[in-house]
Amino acid sequence: MKILVLGAGRMAYGVVHDFLTQLEEVEIHITDISEKALKFIQRHFKSKRLITHRIKADDVVRIPALMKKMDGVLSAVPYEYNLQLTRWAIENTCHFVDLGGNNTVVDRQFKLDAKAKKADVGVIPDCGLAPGMASVLAVHLTDQFDRVDTLTIRVGGLPLHPQNPLQYMLVFSVHGLINEYIEPAMIIQDGKIATVPSMTATEELEFPAPFGKLEAFYTSGGTSTLPQTYLGKINNLNYKTIRYPGHGHLFKAMIDLGFTSDRPLTIGKNKVNRREVFEKLLLEPLSYQSEDVVLIRLRAKGTRNGVDQQLTCEAIEYGDRSSKLTAMMRTTAFPAAIILIMLMDGRIKARGVMRQELAVPPVAFMTEMQKRNISFNIY
Repeated sequence: MKILVLGAGRMAYGVVHDFLTQLEEVEIHITDISEKALKFIQRHFKSKRLITHRIKADDVVRIPALMKKMDGVLSAVPYEYNLQLTRWAIENTCHFVDLGGNNTVVDRQFKLDAKAKKADVGVIPDCGLAPGMASVLAVHLTDQFDRVDTLTIRVGGLPLHPQNPLQYMLVFSVHGLINEYIEPAMIIQDGKIATVPSMTATEELEFPAPFGKLEAFYTSGGTSTLPQTYLGKINNLNYKTIRYPGHGHLFKAMIDLGFTSDRPLTIGKNKVNRREVFEKLLLEPLSYQSEDVVLIRLRAKGTRNGVDQQLTCEAIEYGDRSSKLTAMMRTTAFPAAIILIMLMDGRIKARGVMRQELAVPPVAFMTEMQKRNISFNIY
């Protein structure tokens, strides 16, 4: 089995760990433009089954040539690359999953469905945490009901020991974080698909000690294709990101002040991009070292056997020190790796560009997560 991993950042580290741990006969090829990132992964894993390539993700010659030799491809690069990568994967007949996060890109990927089916290729976008695992858990939860009225999804990656006014540290890219905060969120509201501004509708919620009271607000991408799948079946469905109290108010103020705007800013004789400057400014204070935690809570309300009921699916996941895996790596990289393995080994038999909530068998998926010491409390 040969797998191509695009990108050598935090999530790719988790993906490589999973493939090497779970698959006995696998050859992993990993690409990145950063020699430093590639050497770090190679030095850590010290595996002959891991081959690195210094290539940009949009290299029109070398990436398709690599794909020709692969059974599957996992994209851990920014979502801007995923549409073209999907085209190349289909042309070179290898299964493809990505970490996604942008509804517009995903919509364009679905337009390649007929080509993927013709090529006998499975493509599943948005396969990380949320979007990703949350969608599969949503199916498992809603399958317990005769009718679901409301489905809420709350997920957040947080530092265990916050050290700045934002009470946050980067558990994935700062670019991706800002995208989640400035792009619109898609929900189902009163039986209709609605688009709402991110960082709005802040609510209070509580987790067991040591977390206590937290906040959650709309962010983009988390629902993925769930609104289209459940339109006409669920009256209200939404996703919110969990943060420590006060984070949203402070960050939203910086967005309102124009810090994430792409408008050029003139400094002396130079013009700079405001957002690029803001991202650079955030990197240092948000890149401190602290253990992280991922909090997950899905809640469905509806009718079971003629009785109104509520079910909650919850998980509190920490990092794995022995493997140098953060909680965010475990809960983002592992789901994507599992789904690609399922495509390659035939447990997902359908082909084309697919919604994961329709393609991924939830019980088998959760069993695989439990093998990786990630379990869910349903009550």
